[in-house]
Amino acid sequence: MIGRNILASRRISDILALARRSVGLCCLVLGVAGVLLPILPGWPFLLASGRILGRRDPLLRRMLLAGRRGVRRLRRARHPLLRRAGAQLLSPWRQITRLLIG
Repeated sequence: MIGRNILASRRISDILALARRSVGLCCLVLGVAGVLLPILPGWPFLLASGRILGRRDPLLRRMLLAGRRGVRRLRRARHPLLRRAGAQLLSPWRQITRLLIG
């Protein structure tokens, strides 16, 4: 009897985790589409996806790490305009990262 309750609670928690990740990824897709398309506001969806997925989600961590690497590459670029763009993007990137993962 106790084993069945543990198994049932584990199934429910697995279903809830899957639902949470699905909703978070949908918000992430809508947020990226909103950033690219002028009709849809993207920032609210990006913030919601970061809060829903949480800081331990591997996909979100990889995306944030790729963004950080991109900003670093810009800061080390040979062309001075790219270096300046990287330096200007560093502070907003940190703020966005803090908003997304809390």
